[in-house]
Amino acid sequence: MIETSRLQLLPCSLKYFEAVLHGNEALAQVLGVDVPENWTEYPEMVLVAYDKMRNDPALLGWFFYLAIHKADNRLIGTAGFKGRPTPEGVVEVGYEVSPDYREHGYATEMAETLIRFAFGHSYVSKVIAHTLEEYNAAVKVLQKCGLHFAGAVNGTDAGELWRWEITREQYEALATAHPSS
Repeated sequence: MIETSRLQLLPCSLKYFEAVLHGNEALAQVLGVDVPENWTEYPEMVLVAYDKMRNDPALLGWFFYLAIHKADNRLIGTAGFKGRPTPEGVVEVGYEVSPDYREHGYATEMAETLIRFAFGHSYVSKVIAHTLEEYNAAVKVLQKCGLHFAGAVNGTDAGELWRWEITREQYEALATAHPSS
């Protein structure tokens, strides 16, 4: 588990994924937290993630996290990586926050925490992310976390996507310039 001042990011084990398959009440019972109906906008992605984790349990920690709001004891979204770092040391980060908890800095808190976690491993050299090809809340989060626009890429079903990245050197320079961040 990764903790921030307001959140707990729980690595989604097979046990948690299997509870998701049985519904929100089962998940709430296993986690010991409130699980609202709209905790994720992408339930189909959770099923894909479950299948991926089932086929490669070693992904735990480098994959899917459940975001728990500590004060409210409530599941408010997901965060994580698209998998272990590549041989070149690149890892992709992603996150989502349920609508009731947006615009309170939780996505930024999740992303910053995952980026710090990634760079806490000496073999990670770069963290990347992809967004829709538009200036939106996800872009603002990535910019706050120090990621820079790295160009457009051809996404699969979504069409063009924007790629964002931060290297270890850029991250360390930011940490030195803003030690309280």
